[in-house]
Amino acid sequence: MRAWHVVLLLNLALAIGLLVGYGAWGRPLRALETDYRDLQKQVGELERQREASLAGGAPGQQQWEGHGVIRAIHPRLILLSHEEIADLLPARTTGFRVIEASAFSAYHVGDTVRFWLQGTGPDNTILVKLEGE
Repeated sequence: MRAWHVVLLLNLALAIGLLVGYGAWGRPLRALETDYRDLQKQVGELERQREASLAGGAPGQQQWEGHGVIRAIHPRLILLSHEEIADLLPARTTGFRVIEASAFSAYHVGDTVRFWLQGTGPDNTILVKLEGE
């Protein structure tokens, strides 16, 4: 086999390897871009809910009050074991979305609290206020 045949075959193998590699990396990149767009939509919705909360609520929104114990605190979620919340939820442990958990930094896991929710129903509520008991 001549030297130029070897060089040609190596270049061809390299080109095929690059194309296959690019295709394999391109698929996860597209999935990440889709996930990123979905997260941007969720953040936008949370921002709209935050603005409505700060403005005193939007049409169709209600407020509920409950009592419970903090089970976990995450950056955008506080997990509470709570008593029944009239016209909203039975007694159970529920993760409630928050605009910014750092606003509740004075509270810790195990604290008994009184809390207020705002939203349009069980699947669309935000924890807007906590108060120690």
